[in-house]
Amino acid sequence: MPSPLEDWYYNIPVFTRVYMTAIFALTLAEQLDFVHLTQLYYTRQTIPRQQYWRLLTSFLYLGRFSFEWFLNMYFIVQYCRDLEEGSYLNRPADFAWLLLLLCSTIVLIASFVANPYFLAHMLVASLTYMWSRFYSHTFISFLGLLTMPAAYFPWVMLAFSLVVERGWPLFELLAIAIGHVFWFLAEEWPRRVESAGATPLAAPAFLCRMLHQTTAAEDEVRLADLGIDMNVAADHQPADSLDPPPLYAEQPPLESSRQSEESHVDSENKDQNLRQRPVRTDFSDLD
Repeated sequence: MPSPLEDWYYNIPVFTRVYMTAIFALTLAEQLDFVHLTQLYYTRQTIPRQQYWRLLTSFLYLGRFSFEWFLNMYFIVQYCRDLEEGSYLNRPADFAWLLLLLCSTIVLIASFVANPYFLAHMLVASLTYMWSRFYSHTFISFLGLLTMPAAYFPWVMLAFSLVVERGWPLFELLAIAIGHVFWFLAEEWPRRVESAGATPLAAPAFLCRMLHQTTAAEDEVRLADLGIDMNVAADHQPADSLDPPPLYAEQPPLESSRQSEESHVDSENKDQNLRQRPVRTDFSDLD
């Protein structure tokens, strides 16, 4: 029988579970001196020197085991899991594509704007910000001291970093900006009229096939086969049914309306007289 810890571990969705496991394994390896920090961080010379493993290890190292490390791991397990199981439920390809685009954007910023060497903190901060926007009306507790809506949580963490580090947390600000752009493209932009229903962060078809996720085009075809495609239904409606109703309905002539009212009143009076007429119960005179 599996232990409660094993049940908890395997109930974590796959991408979150793989990411947290890789972080723990690399941290343990560095703690035991199996690898050195100089082999893990990312620099602008990583690609020219063909040290491509740094593109991965820089996203897996959160520092040595410490309170900050456990706090970041909590963010990954809690908020990344909520995204994968909630906002991206049954959309593994879209979630994997989101992670890939997020990491690529952070690498570009580290290459041309500022280089934090270890990029995992920026990825965690971006995912945390996206979670706070997807679940903006959820109330959370910060260190058991402050209860607030989730939308304020990234800014509270930013202020906390400002106090602890005693300097402007530039990389946290960049991570929040990246998370906001990706949240806008994933959630807000497809809802706008000018987007025409476009989803810029939709996963490509080959990735959907690899992870057994249907594409948007396949969903439209399936709905059309079931006969519930709104566009197809609208095309088959007669032209008259698509015309908007007139602002003012055509009113009948005054005389005809009066005649109809009088006839209606007469019919009501006749019905009332019939209901008030006594019912005959003695039929002896008919014998």
